[in-house]
Amino acid sequence: MSNLDTEAQTNQKKRINEFKSDCLIWMLFNGSNLTASANDLEWNGKKWSIVNHFIPFTEEEVGAPDRFESDFMVQYLSDKTLSSEAQQVMEAGKGLWKAYFEHTDTRNVRDELKLNRADVGWYQVRKALQARNASGDFIPVSFKPFEESYKALSKKLQPMVYELGFLKI
Repeated sequence: MSNLDTEAQTNQKKRINEFKSDCLIWMLFNGSNLTASANDLEWNGKKWSIVNHFIPFTEEEVGAPDRFESDFMVQYLSDKTLSSEAQQVMEAGKGLWKAYFEHTDTRNVRDELKLNRADVGWYQVRKALQARNASGDFIPVSFKPFEESYKALSKKLQPMVYELGFLKI
């Protein structure tokens, strides 16, 4: 095996690892991601809590008032190399998470979205910010930087699904 072959294999491994990390970021911030947390859910005569393990930020990074019960995703991502597109999604997403923690939602929104824990999910963050924007009671939060960065990441990933053989034409 020549040095060129070894280098090509190394580059392909890096490319695949970056693809996997990028896909994780894409999933974490997808509009179909319904991650949430909640306390005091009643089922089968008992009260339950749901812990969100999919927060890619620390409490300090987003200004959360209380501790997150799980730091699984922060730890998991700590040794991953993200593309510039994924990093931009993370930065824009962090801005939305920070905006969420800057204000307390109305009782109606808190009850509807079960916003009774600090470790809220992406679904809860999005929906709470959208409700604030619709209410007119808060300074509107723009989703545009996030949407643009997410679109760029999607555009990068789409052809790779075929190039790496996950789907065939």
